[in-house]
Amino acid sequence: MTISSFEAVFFTVGFLVPGFVWSAVLSMLLPRRGIGTEIRFLEFLTLSCLNHGLWSWAWFLIFQAELMETHPYWTALLLAVIIFVSPVVLGLASAGLQQKEWAGRFLRRLGFRTIHPIPTAWDWQFSRANPYWVLVTLKNGSRVYGFYGEKSFAGDDPGHRDLYLEATYRLLPNGEWAPVEDTGGILVMSDQIALIEFRKIAEETNE
Repeated sequence: MTISSFEAVFFTVGFLVPGFVWSAVLSMLLPRRGIGTEIRFLEFLTLSCLNHGLWSWAWFLIFQAELMETHPYWTALLLAVIIFVSPVVLGLASAGLQQKEWAGRFLRRLGFRTIHPIPTAWDWQFSRANPYWVLVTLKNGSRVYGFYGEKSFAGDDPGHRDLYLEATYRLLPNGEWAPVEDTGGILVMSDQIALIEFRKIAEETNE
């Protein structure tokens, strides 16, 4: 049995692209652990097989019921849905399940001890995208008072955990935070951070 160039491309697209799309959606929505190229390749293949398993009835129609010969345009549309659209939907659904931790809660109720899929506390805290007043203590003992909101950013590169706060404040003698005029935010480099304290937005006065 020989495989033509077209068949090789078809099988590559069919068994790797869905998994790649699914994995890419997960990476956009969740912090993920770094893994090697070989394991990532296996992940693409596994996710693709799960995707195709859900569409096994469609593959039966395409190859066994000769749908490709009788309705080529509908077949092309169906293949596009299977290879590109379906992995996006599955990626969004699986990311939502992980964000809400439903699977982990269910397993813990059954008595299993689970490992959190998010690799670090930094990733877990900032992936929730909740607004906070932030008090950053630097290694030299100085402090940075700021606001972390939608326009702020926390680096997700393990080697560069820098933090951008969209607004900065100064501490008044009475303990309140006063906004710095004309602030454009502040960038705190990762190698200077010793401690980060998060305070809820409802707390207008801080000591």
